[in-house]
Amino acid sequence: MAPAVSADSDISISHTFFGLVEKAVYTPTGSSLKALTFEYSADNGERLNSLLQKGAEAMPPCAINDIAVGNIRAEVCYSVDRSFLAVNMLRYCNFKFEPMGCVRFFKGSDAERVSRLFARL
Repeated sequence: MAPAVSADSDISISHTFFGLVEKAVYTPTGSSLKALTFEYSADNGERLNSLLQKGAEAMPPCAINDIAVGNIRAEVCYSVDRSFLAVNMLRYCNFKFEPMGCVRFFKGSDAERVSRLFARL
């Protein structure tokens, strides 16, 4: 997911501490980016993927429950102020996680609305 996020024109990446540390920032708000991984059961993972495909308008007001180990994974990159959100959905198949589609990006109020799907954000 990192190549897709870093290619976004609203993301700036700076190198500090002799190039050993990278910091990513959502440029329009100056908010730093963080990343989390969530795993889901097959039912909840398919539900989440379906909601993400429909767009921010279809989001329910509550989070979808994640579990400790599941066969569907969501890699989430978000700005601290919740004005940027990128989600990569993966399915465990043939002993590795395979993408379920392309990385989905949400910005502004859409990002805030979609971020409610993830309990730990």
